[in-house]
Parts: sequence; structure tokens; C-alpha cells
Amino acid sequence: MTNFYFKMFKKLFLLLLVTLLSACSSGILYQHNSTIYAVNPSQGYRLEKALSRDLDGNLIIVLFSGGGTRAAAFGYGVLEELSLMQHQGRNVLEQIDLVYGISGGSVLAAYFALNGTRVIPNFEKNFLSKNFQKLLVDELFSWANVPRLSSPQFGRGDLLQEQFNLALFNGAKFRDLSRYPHKPFVVISATDMASGEKVNFTQDFFDALCLDLDQMEIARAVAASSAVPLVFAPLTLNNNGGNCGLFFDNNLQMPNSLIENQLDNNNEQVITQQEARRALRELSNSRTHPYLHLIDGGIADNLGLLGIIELYDLLGGKLVDDNILHHYKKIIIISVNATNKKDTDIDKTANIPNWKAVANSVINVPIDRNSQNTIRRFRELANNWNKKYDVPLHFISISLADVPDAKLKERVLNISTSFYLPQDDIYALKTAAKILINNSKELKEALEE
Repeated sequence: MTNFYFKMFKKLFLLLLVTLLSACSSGILYQHNSTIYAVNPSQGYRLEKALSRDLDGNLIIVLFSGGGTRAAAFGYGVLEELSLMQHQGRNVLEQIDLVYGISGGSVLAAYFALNGTRVIPNFEKNFLSKNFQKLLVDELFSWANVPRLSSPQFGRGDLLQEQFNLALFNGAKFRDLSRYPHKPFVVISATDMASGEKVNFTQDFFDALCLDLDQMEIARAVAASSAVPLVFAPLTLNNNGGNCGLFFDNNLQMPNSLIENQLDNNNEQVITQQEARRALRELSNSRTHPYLHLIDGGIADNLGLLGIIELYDLLGGKLVDDNILHHYKKIIIISVNATNKKDTDIDKTANIPNWKAVANSVINVPIDRNSQNTIRRFRELANNWNKKYDVPLHFISISLADVPDAKLKERVLNISTSFYLPQDDIYALKTAAKILINNSKELKEALEE
């Protein structure tokens, strides 16, 4: 957690006191999502359909990690460089098929999916160059919003959604993404507060909840993915699971869009399928879990890579046979990791660390540790894939921790997580992206193959 979040946290206590003393309650209710009572695999914003597209014979996936505006700026710098690179007669930006966005990275990913190549230069103009944090703080502590915030079903996460709409999304819904198949498909992830399970904003996942994702605003998914605990309130999602013909009983096969019951001898896949069956069975039980409360997606998976690992473990041979081998000649996966590592002196003294340092450690250390394990698992997956299949899988890791220039590396790793950065920090992050992209031997090999 950064100085911005701690200062905001202190102010929130003052606002809470005012809210508690307020005699009125606005009566504002949570945003109820449209329900479905039958699953139609041919409709909705589905990842499975996106993987079946055969536009140019290549599958290019870019994943944007969490990290507030630092992540958005670093990811934007990566996209800028990809727009200058050529592959088979077209710039690489135009050929990106799939983007994953977590927390701050979801802001860029969702905007890219909605606007396509116009992401450059519009995202920098509409978000990176603006003080989004000030606009947000002004609304959070506006007296005009006290009545709304006094409602137990309207919180700071809802205000974050409103500001994302004003700055970037203009009320666009997931059904608007379905209308433009030539733009990249986006997977935005949040975390269910009660179970700790990852929630993907795709119709494939929403089938389990018997909800219609098409009717949800994109800004709400981005706000949920960006809802840092304590700073932003969770965003509520109603659950209609069990009312659309899908049941995740131990004796019943899960739907093909989520699980294919064709196990090979890989124990990891077996374990993953069992865990997925259990998790979906719990989440989809609307009688015991009528609501989900969503928080920062980085808590469950800060890189987005875990989503691809789980997708492969779950769908296994079906994913490869039905989608990959029949449609693609090459797979390129670019992981954009904006995780920072700010200098600390807590291990230089016998003094007990203050509450700020403790909170920072409690939140960031597990995320960083999980990210390291995820990268290790994904490299193993890539190696096994290339031994087993003729369609090559190229994994390219673009991480702030790998910046070769020591001075620049120290600077970018010490940039805080917030929703505003000064222009010199933006420039430093874009410079780091340019160096890493142009120095990547793996990316050059993938594009030249």
C-alpha cells in the first residue's frame, strides 16, 4: 500500500463518522445484474468463441498485471512499441487477439478491447495525462455524495465505477464488445471476497451464476478488479446460480465451456479440475451465496497468467484439438509485469515496523510470492507444450524488475501504486517498456519465425 492509499484511508474514517451521524439514508440499492434462465452457448461475450477465430493464423495474447496507473502506463508503453513492430506485413498491435487485465492493468485492457488500435494515443490523452486520482478523491469526499454513501448498498467502489465511465468508458456494456470481433477479446478478473476465488468477466464464467454479462457496464468490471481492500468498498454482484439449467453436482459433468471431462495422466490437471468443480459448485449455489462481493483481482492472480494455466488444465485436450490446432500456427504470450519493489529500511533497525509497513507487507508480499510461483508454473507449461504439440508457444516476460539500466530500474521499481503519476514517471515507465521490448530476444524470435 502507498502513501496515497494511507492518506485516503485516514480521510475515509472522517467520512465514515459523518456518514454515521447522518440522519438520512439515501435508500440506494446495489446494481442488480440481469439474470438468465437458460444457457445459450452461441450468445454472449465468450472466450471460447474468441479462441475459435482464425484471423491470421497466429494467436497473440498480452497480459497486463496489477499496479494502478504504474501498470497502465507501463502496459501502454508496451503497446506503443508493438504498434511500431511489423509481423507478416502488419503492425503487431493490430494482431493482438486476447488481452487479460488485472486491477490497474484492467483499465488499459478494457479500453483497448473497446477502442482497438485507437488506444494509441487516446488512452494517454484521456487517462494517463489526467489527474484521475484528484477527480476520484474529490468525489469520495464530496458532501454531495454523503447521502449516497450512507446507503449500505452503495460504496466507494461504485464511485470508482462512475469515474471510470466519465473518463474512459461512457457507459459502454459488454454487449458493445461483442459487436466488434476484430478488436481484442478482454478477460477482466476480480476476487470474490468471501471465498478468495477468481471471478472472470466472461459469459463462460457468468453461466455458472446464471447472469447476463452483456447487460453489465465495462466500468463496473474494471472498478471491481481495481477495488483495493480498505480503500475502495467491494462491488456487489447478485447470484442466480442454479436457475438456468447448470448444476455442478459431484455426479454431473461440468459444461464444456468450463470443463472437459477428458483427463490425461497429468495429476496437476486432475487436481485443478477437482478444485474448479468444487469452487464453481460453491459459487453457483445462490441459495447459500445469493451475493458476491468483489475486490481487487490482484489478490487472486496479479499477472493473469494463472487464468491461462487454469484454462489449459481445465479444458486440456479439447482446448488444443478444437481451438488451437485447427486455427493457429503459432502462439505468442506477452506478460507485462508492473510489480514494483520499493526500497525499505525495516530490516535495518530493531524498531517494530509501524502499521503502514505491516499493512504493506501483508498485502504485497503474498501477491509477489504468488506471482513468482505463477511465472515458474507457466514456464513449465510452455516447455511441456512445445514438447507435445507442433504449434509453437512463445512466452515473453516483460517486467520492470528486468530493466537493464540500474538507475532507471531503481526509479521505476520505486514508483508508487496510485491513480495518478507525474509526467516524468509516465515517461520513465514508457522508456522502460521501450527498452525491454526492443531488447527481448524471445519476442524477436517469435515475430521472425
